Amino acid sequence: MNVLKGKSVGGMYLFPLVLIFLLVGLSILHTTPGQESSVTNQIVASLSYISALFILLRNQWGYFSFALKRATPLLIMLFLALASIMWTDFPRQLLTGCVHKLGAVFVTICAVCLLINDKEAFFRILLKIFLLYFIATILFSFVKPDMAEMPATLYGEYRAGLRGFTLHPNTLGAICVDGVWVAMCYLYLTGAKTKAAKLMVYIMLTSIFYCLVKADSMTSILVSLALGFIVFWLKFIQSGNSSVKALKIMSALFFLLISISVLIVVKPNIFSIDYFFKAIGRNSTFTGRTELWELAMKGLGEKPVFGWGEDNLFTFLKFYRQPVSQLHNGYFDLLVRGGVVSVLLFLTMLFQIAKSVLGMLKANEQNYIIILSFVSVWLVHNVTEASIFKSPNVLWLFFMLIYFYSITWAYYRNDAGIASNKTA
Repeated sequence: MNVLKGKSVGGMYLFPLVLIFLLVGLSILHTTPGQESSVTNQIVASLSYISALFILLRNQWGYFSFALKRATPLLIMLFLALASIMWTDFPRQLLTGCVHKLGAVFVTICAVCLLINDKEAFFRILLKIFLLYFIATILFSFVKPDMAEMPATLYGEYRAGLRGFTLHPNTLGAICVDGVWVAMCYLYLTGAKTKAAKLMVYIMLTSIFYCLVKADSMTSILVSLALGFIVFWLKFIQSGNSSVKALKIMSALFFLLISISVLIVVKPNIFSIDYFFKAIGRNSTFTGRTELWELAMKGLGEKPVFGWGEDNLFTFLKFYRQPVSQLHNGYFDLLVRGGVVSVLLFLTMLFQIAKSVLGMLKANEQNYIIILSFVSVWLVHNVTEASIFKSPNVLWLFFMLIYFYSITWAYYRNDAGIASNKTA
């Protein structure tokens, strides 16, 4: 079944413009503090959200309503986020955040329409967008190094590195994670049959590697490497019958066991805690992060059920007089903002995704790799960074895309028992 109503401009070709608006407006233009809330960025973001909503209402109402019906946990989180205006000290920041969160829903549902209809076109469009972005970032770092590098006058010497068109090297690292996912999925899951397509992927990965090294975002480096390996590995074991798959897995486990044994004999200190933290560029406090996590637990004790409100921690940090912008842990961050209720709703969303992955495996759908590769490393990334239920945020945007793809993947399957042709 063709999910999109033909290949009209409204249904197919406006989506790239919507995504370009979003990426340009919310990522590239953030070169100075406060620019995120500038009039220009708000106009660009609004155009993105309105364009996506227009496409859904005009061309994809059946799929739009289908997706929303299955996104109940997310819709409740959005409702509670808006309701927390009753106990926040910063209603303007809360309302702005809610608009961005809702806008991300429209954009990602619109994107999933293209992913369902034409997976190859979806990843090809994203590949070109990200490739241009990373090339522009590298050129910017040479032409305007004083702007492209982290300014010591604002952030101190402790965190140097390339930030490109973002406010912080960690933000550039997060965009790199998205880029790796796009490149690897395009290379291994869509064919990338032509030499030109493969060349684009290799240039993209090389550009990402350069940006990651220059940004020195250790979390993003490790997560990007893991993401690339996961896509390669899942695609590798996917080929062949069950006996061949079992043999591949056993061979890999045997190789891993031998490697660990050799390392224990040759260099046993590798397996010490101190060596681990040194290897990832941290210390035992995760570069001061554990102090923030202790503060988060203290704040959770004050407001455990519904949290302090979705105002980007403004009320919480004002109460405890802390000059930080996040808690450097997505789970503590969500606990403080939305309380235990929001965490339970988020876990429900993860359960929906896991159920969809199992359904794809049962149906022998190779597209489970698209979901599993990103979600698994994104959850790890949130151990030291915070991007859960935060907009504008490129990692949350891509998680939203994965989420709606997960809960609606059976929409276009004729054997799913869904009268999709009647609703599309």
